[in-house]
Amino acid sequence: MISSMMSTLPPSIITSRKRRRQRRLLLLPSSLLVLSLSVTICLFLSCSGLLLQISAKEITATSEWQLLGENDTIPAGLHVRVDLSTGEKWAKLPNDDDAEADEKIKAAAVEDEGGSSSPVVNVATMDASGALTIVPDYDNNDTNNDSSDDSRTTKRDYTMMHRVMSQLPPEELEPFGGLPALPSSSSNSSTKLTAKEKQEFEAKMELLWQKRQEELKKLEDSIADLPKMLKERIGTIKGYLMDSNAKLMEILEERHNDDDDDDDQDEEDYDDDDDGKANNVVKALRDLEFLLSDVDMARDFHTLGGWPYLIALLDETLHDVNNDDDRTAAAAALVDEVRALAATTIGTAVGNLGEFRPWALEDVSSTIHELRNNTMVGDEKVTALSLLTQVFKQELDQRTEAMAGGTMAVEGPSNTIAKAKSRATYKLRAIYGLGSLLRGNPTAQQMFISNNGPELLVRNVLGTLSNVRGPTEISLSRLDYKFASKVLALGEDIVMDVVLHDQDYVQTDESTSDGIKDKYAAEGVVTANQLVASFTTEQWCDLSLRMLSPPTEVVGETISRGIKERALGAVRAMAPSCQLNQGDRGDSWGVEEVKRVRAEWNREGSGD
Repeated sequence: MISSMMSTLPPSIITSRKRRRQRRLLLLPSSLLVLSLSVTICLFLSCSGLLLQISAKEITATSEWQLLGENDTIPAGLHVRVDLSTGEKWAKLPNDDDAEADEKIKAAAVEDEGGSSSPVVNVATMDASGALTIVPDYDNNDTNNDSSDDSRTTKRDYTMMHRVMSQLPPEELEPFGGLPALPSSSSNSSTKLTAKEKQEFEAKMELLWQKRQEELKKLEDSIADLPKMLKERIGTIKGYLMDSNAKLMEILEERHNDDDDDDDQDEEDYDDDDDGKANNVVKALRDLEFLLSDVDMARDFHTLGGWPYLIALLDETLHDVNNDDDRTAAAAALVDEVRALAATTIGTAVGNLGEFRPWALEDVSSTIHELRNNTMVGDEKVTALSLLTQVFKQELDQRTEAMAGGTMAVEGPSNTIAKAKSRATYKLRAIYGLGSLLRGNPTAQQMFISNNGPELLVRNVLGTLSNVRGPTEISLSRLDYKFASKVLALGEDIVMDVVLHDQDYVQTDESTSDGIKDKYAAEGVVTANQLVASFTTEQWCDLSLRMLSPPTEVVGETISRGIKERALGAVRAMAPSCQLNQGDRGDSWGVEEVKRVRAEWNREGSGD
């Protein structure tokens, strides 16, 4: 079976196996093999009345090949031949013209590769220390191959082929018509095949074997060139950023055509039409979201220069939407989809490993200005963290403008429900990406605090929950509460980062001098106390208690329970600081709310 299967392996694998075989074939030193006379050793072992006799003798070497018995020993310096297919060993005196006979002895061994008429010749080499290794005799093999290429005939072991293929799952054999019955090896068996039946059996096995080899070859050829794949995805993203309006229209047109063809196109035709190629930015980002979950792929993506272009997708100014087009609303929703996929991909890549955390603050301003065709690079750094934070600041600004105009809804009266859903989904993905950048990353957390990030987040959440949704917008309300729950969970995690890993943060207490505190303030250093305080303001504390009572009729029983559990975790983490902020009323902060939730769960029979 091994020789049959080796014919399907690349030469590099076959050579590697033979090299491993070399290392395993080591014999004892020749000094232990030399005996001055023949001896007979009789070991009498009493075991169930049986007598075991083991004999050993040293052969008398001649110039003719002698077959060595199982217990025979040989004097040093003989020419040894090993038959690798049977394990038989032969020995004789070396010829006078043997090369380097006084230093090493070579013995040819024949190995039949898959029944070929041109066997592979190996050489067993024994050096002066008595160590024996097996190596291919490439010169001899090449000579044999050259001389027999024209006349070589293939003789296969079809019984072995049958054994190999019988190990395959039945569903893999069905496309080949199944496996024929194995002929009996007994001459008395009624199932023994005639010469014609044997010929038919061998013909079918040959056909099955060839089809299987073709299948394996196709599988080998289909193995993706991963660096090439990453480069193609990076090129697709860059192409989109260079002409976003045209690319957006192409995607919308493609989706429109797919909708028209849904009734006429079966699944197989659809797959052939799509062909798995990431020919637009949406498909490229979906591929990358999966690919960058692998640590090595994420590292290679960054090394190949894809990170700045991925971050650039978060910049709203690089998505050019033609306001005069009839499909402006659809294009705007598509932009949110692209940015949401970019945020998810960022979160997936950075969340892999601690060594990727510095990417959160990696400056990509030069790429952004290049894509804007602006050669003047500003002093302000542009990072993944800053652009994801900007998402929530921009919405707060839009809310302020809407309220100034007498409109309470965040989205504004001109936006469709589809646009509102796309924006809500983008916010969910953005908070996922932001959380991946901040969790376990003290440097990024300090930068986030310096840019007033916690206040932007909590104000955005409270404003989102204050939206008045109609009965037809329950799905939007559900997204709003999911978003609020994820923001609260992020605040809890950062507070617990400080508590559990205080050695990674700058600590101050009552004993810290005013001079040291002033120095930290001048240098923009955010201390551990300041970081915790940023996530335990009155607004954050109120949000944690509010999320203990989500509207079950809107979000559903299952989602409601998950929101309450996360909120309880946040209350537990924030309670010390929230109670301290309440002054004299601090001891009672959150007590009644938590008791109410516990009572509700007890009534539901949760066993809590």
